Amino acid sequence: MVIKYKFLDNTTSDVEVDDELGKHITEMDESDYNLNRKETRRHVYISELEENGHYIADDSDPLDDILKAERIKELMAAIEKLQPQQKELLIRVYWNKELQKNIAAEEGVSERAISGRMKRIINSLKKFLK
Repeated sequence: MVIKYKFLDNTTSDVEVDDELGKHITEMDESDYNLNRKETRRHVYISELEENGHYIADDSDPLDDILKAERIKELMAAIEKLQPQQKELLIRVYWNKELQKNIAAEEGVSERAISGRMKRIINSLKKFLK
């Protein structure tokens, strides 16, 4: 069996080897190729990251990014104006993704009571954001 051998200086040459050794080398090359291929799909290159370490899509608009950052600052300021128990409920529902029915059971109230609290919190945030 003839296999292509690649030297360190990137030159290649055809080398004659017995069939069993050639089959083993071919399998190792295929396995190495597949492993490297899988690994490169999982990597994120530094060139794709912005200064803060966030991925920037190629189609992103810097003005939209600035506006979004400003809206986030405004929202965070509005959240700070909420009462502590309102902030806690908001965090549990939106950040921790806890179900309202589980929160209701834990607090010994109806799910409807938690839903009503969430509506009041959202209305308060809307007022703060105007």
